[in-house]
Amino acid sequence: MKFLKKENFEAFAKKISRENDIFYPEQTNGSYRWKKNEGESFSLEGHRTVLPMKYFFFPPGENLKEKERKPAVIFGARGCDLRGLALLKKIYLEEPEDIYFRKDILIFSADCTSAHKDCFCAALGDEPWAEEGFDLNFSFARDGYIVEAGSDKGSEILKNNSGLFEDASNARKREILEVRQKTKETVLKQNGGKNIKPAVIAEKIEKNTDVLAKYAEDCVSCGACTNVCPACFCFFLSEGENNKIRYSDSCQYPGYARVAGGANPRKEMTPRFKHRFLCKFFYRPAMQEIKGCTGCGRCIDGCQGGINFMDVLADIAGAAE
Repeated sequence: MKFLKKENFEAFAKKISRENDIFYPEQTNGSYRWKKNEGESFSLEGHRTVLPMKYFFFPPGENLKEKERKPAVIFGARGCDLRGLALLKKIYLEEPEDIYFRKDILIFSADCTSAHKDCFCAALGDEPWAEEGFDLNFSFARDGYIVEAGSDKGSEILKNNSGLFEDASNARKREILEVRQKTKETVLKQNGGKNIKPAVIAEKIEKNTDVLAKYAEDCVSCGACTNVCPACFCFFLSEGENNKIRYSDSCQYPGYARVAGGANPRKEMTPRFKHRFLCKFFYRPAMQEIKGCTGCGRCIDGCQGGINFMDVLADIAGAAE
């Protein structure tokens, strides 16, 4: 691990920006939104952004025939977004490989130092910091950042910028553990101490359709939950003479499962609502060996029906067999 003083952070970012577009989470009225850096100073403190990082790799509307762009570096990606991206990579980069999925983006993640009111990663057993999937990770010490390389590219960047970094002392390493623990306690407290085991959810979904039906009554099929989810990946294509557009799709739309001839196995709301939870806690672990929920809470924040998806999970887990 290396240590980067706060006064050296701006010099490091400016050097990286010479050959890359830089994006970072800008704070606006208590929320964080992705912003392209135009040379201004920025901080990595805070929590997850309103929109997921997946939009850099899998935007909601993408012309697959237009690909002229600079490589990019994402500063301040959070652990929940990296867990979502890990699933997207399994979907799009394993056989058969999607040639349109971006591979020219470096990820400089950062530990969460606060929590959005809807975050529930800790309730799922995850951490409010990145554990893998980053090129560099920035953790917060009193007067700078502890920086850890997570890839060969990350190690090379540290080597090429060695004049800005120094070895991290044990005292500074202890500081980041204190910051991490404090953030985790914040998340656990606002989750009411809930401990939701994904394996239990997977076992109980099929047996507790009545629980899902209760919440499905409030769903308006807007698709907000899937659109802001860092791990949802469904899409459809629209092709014309000069364009080939990939749009994100949602399993919550009434016509999502409709097939040729008009048959629709999930025409009613409850089967669609149930499918979302099966996908995330049963299908994805079975097929990609990774759950499809990261506990970011964006689905709660965006739901037009006022559904708290953590409460849905807690009710499923606590339901009688």
